[in-house]
Amino acid sequence: MNATMRLRILQWACILSVLACIWVSRLGRHEWQGSLTTRHWIVIVLAIWSAISGFTLQRRIVNRPARSKKAASPSTAFSRWRAGHAARLWMAATVGYWALLLCEFAGPPWLVNVFFGLSLLLLLVWTPGVVPDQAA
Repeated sequence: MNATMRLRILQWACILSVLACIWVSRLGRHEWQGSLTTRHWIVIVLAIWSAISGFTLQRRIVNRPARSKKAASPSTAFSRWRAGHAARLWMAATVGYWALLLCEFAGPPWLVNVFFGLSLLLLLVWTPGVVPDQAA
């Protein structure tokens, strides 16, 4: 199984986990009281941070220079590419997990739905791109 196929499996696993979070969020009844508390704001900031850091973390990992040949495990362009994409997928799924937590904290339903939608959108539009040479 090649690297692209493994990342596609990870993508679908993340999509299924976010769909499971949506299903779990619909099981309970949490009425929003009309005002945001400190814990709501913390979850909102963390969800936004997760959405943004998926892109920035991937770029930092992929653009990191390779370590010297004398290092115990020198990174290659391929290993950085694979780790960057895996991090991006997990951060996109994390937005859905924060949405579930916001729902459990009785946050605003429209914001919970926006975060669920954003998570699924990030996961569905992701593409692996060109695979770098594994020998390089």
